[in-house]
Amino acid sequence: MKLSKKSITVLSFTLGACLFVSTAFADTLLGSGYDRLKDSVKNTAALMEKGLNNYTVEALYSLKDNDQTLLQASTFAKMDTVNQLSEENTVTKTAKGETTSNYSYSDKKQSVRKSGTDNTYYVTEYPADVNRKGPADFSNPFKEKGAAEIEKIVDAVVGSLKDYVQVEEGTDGGKVYSGSLSEAQVPAVVNAVSSFGIKQMLNDERDLPEIEKDIFVKKVVGTAVENKTGYLENVTGEITLSGKDKNGVQHDLNLNVIVKLSAIGNTKIAMPDLKGAKVEKVSYSGGFSSKYVGTYKNDIIMDKDGKFVKIGERTVEITSVDGDKVTGKYSETVYPGFESEYPNKDAFNFEYNPATSSTFTYTDAKGEQKNGTIHPNSAGKIYFEMSIEVIDKNSWKSSSLKPYYDGEFRRIFE
Repeated sequence: MKLSKKSITVLSFTLGACLFVSTAFADTLLGSGYDRLKDSVKNTAALMEKGLNNYTVEALYSLKDNDQTLLQASTFAKMDTVNQLSEENTVTKTAKGETTSNYSYSDKKQSVRKSGTDNTYYVTEYPADVNRKGPADFSNPFKEKGAAEIEKIVDAVVGSLKDYVQVEEGTDGGKVYSGSLSEAQVPAVVNAVSSFGIKQMLNDERDLPEIEKDIFVKKVVGTAVENKTGYLENVTGEITLSGKDKNGVQHDLNLNVIVKLSAIGNTKIAMPDLKGAKVEKVSYSGGFSSKYVGTYKNDIIMDKDGKFVKIGERTVEITSVDGDKVTGKYSETVYPGFESEYPNKDAFNFEYNPATSSTFTYTDAKGEQKNGTIHPNSAGKIYFEMSIEVIDKNSWKSSSLKPYYDGEFRRIFE
């Protein structure tokens, strides 16, 4: 499923905040409670990777700024690791009341997706010899590079928080973990780390308030329910981050998250019935065809003195689509007077062949080699992602540090 830039912007912040919720909550569980919870988290991740034949994950989250809702979202995902089937429904509502929904289904041979108000189901069929990641494979975060070192840092951070945890026996023989921290209980070291992290997350994200100073953790509340077999069934978290923008206006960002793991062994997944539906088949290369040859642009926009200011443009020119291979050029133009705001203007040629790799390589303005990817977004649009981190041959994640970056490009029609 491909997300719009707006969704990715808010989601990147949400995921970062969720990570901090998990870390802060874990820090409250030092001692036996902490060790139990950590073992339960690890066990749950290991079972989701291999051990739960099928299961359902539900996630609900909301993000508010001073009680004004910025985002509400829900995800309902089904996984069958034995038969390699997956199905997902996502609904997102923005501060403007705009609601979008996305649906996807995938098995070993094909995938189906439907986005937003588009009534078309896009079906991709995969040849038997394509080296494709299993659609229901779960990537265990504890096996990622650097995970062990991060775990040691978390273990050593704040031992004084152990008094703020409650561990109770559950009614079915499991465990119920709960903890809460108020503003006064959050140690200075946690606030120092979080202040830096929050600034990095909010930097240049024009869909979110630009908090610059006096950043601190105002409240953290969390619960986790572990069943008698040792894995987590329900996790809830709430975090409030406070700070001021450059005009001195106080902002309280409040994130609420609920995640449930259920229907283990009872999750059923079936190919959607497309009889009578509008169906369009797309190439497994990502859906590109000769109709995408052309020029695409978007604006470079910054928030200056409380106003949005256009300081330049980005251009992607697709020069050819030959089978799976997409060839083109990327460039950036910055208007006079704004060079200091956007000092490193990239310009490079690219060649993307998804049959051989999920990314392409390019050399940026600093002479460093980076990875990028490109895919169709919707009618007359493409999404162009830069400076991404390759995890393995089948997956990657965004790590772009470019200022004011927006990856959604619109076709220019002469």
